[in-house]
Amino acid sequence: MLTISPHSVLVAQGVRFKVLAQIFPVLRHEAISPLSNATVAAAMLRQAPENADAEALRQRTQRLAGELQQMLEDSVAEIRGLDQWLDDNGATQPAAALLRECRKLLFSQLMWSKRGVRWPETPAPVELPAFDARYLLMACVLCLLPWLPEGAELELDAADPVAWHFRLPPAAQAPAAAGLFTPADIEALASEAGWRLERQAHCWSLRLPAATGREPA
Repeated sequence: MLTISPHSVLVAQGVRFKVLAQIFPVLRHEAISPLSNATVAAAMLRQAPENADAEALRQRTQRLAGELQQMLEDSVAEIRGLDQWLDDNGATQPAAALLRECRKLLFSQLMWSKRGVRWPETPAPVELPAFDARYLLMACVLCLLPWLPEGAELELDAADPVAWHFRLPPAAQAPAAAGLFTPADIEALASEAGWRLERQAHCWSLRLPAATGREPA
């Protein structure tokens, strides 16, 4: 059985906090957006249209009240969902859904970096430990972006059911100065989560945990 030292656990936790700091503006926006919409709906409830008959006004009020209730429920769900970024609750997620989520969370980072990621269209149908997989995927992408020339793309190949492959273009090279994330960070995070990082000149591979299973049919 693999034994993880307390130091390795702390290092991995630090890497996760660095990832969280990068994506927090997006998470915050998703949590606040339903509340902003609810404020608009509440304002509309207070402003009855002129010359509206009683039945039309009642239907309008019911519709707006229903929308307001849904917006508040959405916001509560988003805020409660923030816990999943701090504690591993054992949840799993299909690879395709996890990749879509990470793509959305990293959109701003990629735009600012003037570099891109070629995301897989049809990843292997595997069920992944959501907590570890999200952090590992985004940490690896954020680590490799500075290796790319401006305008270049990092290719993520997730067709292999036992590994993710991050392929760098021929012109890629390690940056002269250490970036926010280092290869040692990725190795520490992978090891603590039961994954394995394999590094070659132009391809990094994250080997999934042995317990990873296929999605149910």
